[in-house]
Amino acid sequence: MDSLTVSLLLLALVFVASLAGLWWKGNQGRVTRSAPHTSPPDVPLGLIDTTATLTLLQFSGPYCSYCAAMRIILGQISRDNPGISHREIDILDYPELTKKLHVSQIPTTLLVTSTGHIHSRIRGASNATSVGHEVAHALESRKAQSDEYLI
Repeated sequence: MDSLTVSLLLLALVFVASLAGLWWKGNQGRVTRSAPHTSPPDVPLGLIDTTATLTLLQFSGPYCSYCAAMRIILGQISRDNPGISHREIDILDYPELTKKLHVSQIPTTLLVTSTGHIHSRIRGASNATSVGHEVAHALESRKAQSDEYLI
């Protein structure tokens, strides 16, 4: 190969790798919300804290540095907010549940109600502010649902 061809191939490779990196970075910390459920629970009740209003259920892997960062953030949020619990699940211990809940990357954090229904999902690592906003939204949503029963 001549040097021009090698240079063009290298430039194309750097361009594609940069696009892939930007796409990956853009998808970190993305939140998706679920509609309220009346069906059976999404998550087995044995994996969540049924006495808490909301459980931050974190799916992690054994050698995941982003998981360790999320563990600190979620632990702090659960300590600062009464009624919020944090549980961590190793994906190697629960492969069937990981597949059933469509956990495609780690860390993934599910905000689960005391009835086992998923309120929302945070894919990838996120910052404390974003997680705090999502927890506040989940709590407001739960309060609004409970207020509907009083009318």
